[in-house]
Amino acid sequence: MDTSNPLNTSTSNASERTIEITADVSEELLFAICESVDVIACECPGYLARLLRQVQAFRSYTNSCIDQFPEDAETHHWLSDRAEQVEKILFQTVVELMHKENLITDDNQLSLDRLSDRARTIAIKQIGWS
Repeated sequence: MDTSNPLNTSTSNASERTIEITADVSEELLFAICESVDVIACECPGYLARLLRQVQAFRSYTNSCIDQFPEDAETHHWLSDRAEQVEKILFQTVVELMHKENLITDDNQLSLDRLSDRARTIAIKQIGWS
């Protein structure tokens, strides 16, 4: 990962900053969503991102229990599998929400510029400038 670019952004064209949407939930994506919530009145994207992080943390914890408590390995494998299913559903929900908000580009990238523009527009409306 490029340490000079903490969001690991790329440009899909000469002027648009993006984050790739992949099957794995990236820290960059969750960070961008949470960062945008500071301005967006509706906190649904942030709640979804936080839930996703909590499920990821739970899954990691459950996987560590497999080694710590071998007598309960079957239960912890089952819990980990269920957490993975929840993670996939939440991630798909985040992606669908981003599509509904027109924040995903044609090449399946989260547009940081669109996210920023959306947050700016909402902030301006909130203070009465339109």
